[in-house]
Amino acid sequence: MSYIWNNSDWPSFIYKDKLISQQYEDYLLQKRATDIVLSIIDPDMRERMHARSLTHEIQASLEIEGESISYDSVYSSICQRLDIPLEKKTKTDRYAESISNLVLDATGNLQVLSHDRINEWHTFLFNAMAGIKPKLIGAYRQEPVYINKGNLRQEELIYEGVPAERIPREMERLIAFINEENEHKPLIKSAIASLWFLCIHPYEDGNGRISRAIADYVLSKGFHETHRVYSMSTLILKNRGKYYQLLYEISSQSASLDITQWLLWHIEIAIQAKQEALKEYEKSVMLTRFMKNLDPSIFNSRQLSMLYKLADGSFAGKLTTYKWAKMNTCSPAAASRDIQQLLQKGLLIPSGDTGPKIGYYLNPNILEK
Repeated sequence: MSYIWNNSDWPSFIYKDKLISQQYEDYLLQKRATDIVLSIIDPDMRERMHARSLTHEIQASLEIEGESISYDSVYSSICQRLDIPLEKKTKTDRYAESISNLVLDATGNLQVLSHDRINEWHTFLFNAMAGIKPKLIGAYRQEPVYINKGNLRQEELIYEGVPAERIPREMERLIAFINEENEHKPLIKSAIASLWFLCIHPYEDGNGRISRAIADYVLSKGFHETHRVYSMSTLILKNRGKYYQLLYEISSQSASLDITQWLLWHIEIAIQAKQEALKEYEKSVMLTRFMKNLDPSIFNSRQLSMLYKLADGSFAGKLTTYKWAKMNTCSPAAASRDIQQLLQKGLLIPSGDTGPKIGYYLNPNILEK
């Protein structure tokens, strides 16, 4: 098979500038509208939105690759690094701390990128992870890497990374592109850098997650962002099928270096991410108002903590007495009393199930008051 890196002009990517410029203007309009709103909000709220956005970014980037991580552990690690007071401390999670170090460095450290720094990100990704790990951590692979689709009975080879002996030189060119003044549209540059890295595929594992960290770095540096209040990976996750389809179509051929469709798709994802940031702001305003109206002399710390989790979306699904007791380290009887009081106050509503399946949800009307 022939791949994009077999093209004689690799890696001189091309795109239809007129099409890209038109859609990029739409993105800039949405970005300005979002920036104006976020520039006037309370600093404490902005810090917490920043922490939540980074947490969502980490969760989504891992989930794109089929992995999961505790929201509470990541959010706690992010808040500790940013000196944001926590409503309730959670147990230390070395993996969450390590992943948080990766994302905070990618979005908050605007010093030039290097081989060593990217390899350190790879180390952050795997050094505290349980389970199967790559042979080489924090170093480029020294063997071929193949991407297959299908199941164990019938797999189809869809891509092969750049030959291992070419990786140092290929990464040198990519790093030079990222560090130099060339493409003046940061969003376009981030999408190119991410795709370029994925085509090189320099690691045995972790390439997708590192590619998104590189994109975050380019965006943060290009726009001089100090607070990240949106998550690109969350939108990529929602549109994962299209993401992989475009990546396959571009990388698994050598006839063309035209990446117009890849860039148009990323601009649309970025526009949606900015729109979601405004929704998150509205949600934060409602959440703050809701929590301020809760009287701590009436509700105990368990109830206040759980209401916060339910209102900000960090707890998803049906709440049960068992889950309440486990999350708050209390007896089932205490959990039941807590829940019954919130039902009486109209803060929770029953799921409609009966018997052992009964559960509860936050009353959706209370955030609109």
